[in-house]
Amino acid sequence: MNEQNRPAEEKLTAGQAFVRSIRPAGCALFLIVAVLVTALCLTAGRDPIPGYTPPERASYEHDLPVLVSVLEEQVFPELDEYDMTAAVTGDTVTVTVTEGNFAAARAAILRYFPQDLITFERG
Repeated sequence: MNEQNRPAEEKLTAGQAFVRSIRPAGCALFLIVAVLVTALCLTAGRDPIPGYTPPERASYEHDLPVLVSVLEEQVFPELDEYDMTAAVTGDTVTVTVTEGNFAAARAAILRYFPQDLITFERG
C-alpha cells in the first residue's frame, strides 16, 4: 500500500537533464560565458570618425546639396580608405563607393546620417 502512494518519478526535460549533468560549477561557467558574449556583442564596433558629431537633421533635410557638401567636406576625407562621391538624385543623395569595402563604407555613413535620405551604389 505504501508503494501505491508514492508519486511516479517525473521525467526530466532536456534542459533539466542538461543542468543536472553539468552540475553547479558548469552552470556558473555557462552564465559567465553568456554575460561575456552579451557584453562583447553590445560593445562591438568602433567609431568610424572618432569625435565627429553630424549636423542636426533639420539643417540638411530639405536642402540636400548641403548634405552633399557636408559629406564631401567633413566625412569623405576622414574615411580615406574608401573612394566615395556624392550627388543629389531626386529626393535623396546617392553615395557611390568606387573603391574599398562597400558594406563598411555604407555602415560608416549610416552611423551618422539617416538612411531615408541616402542611397548607395557600387562604382
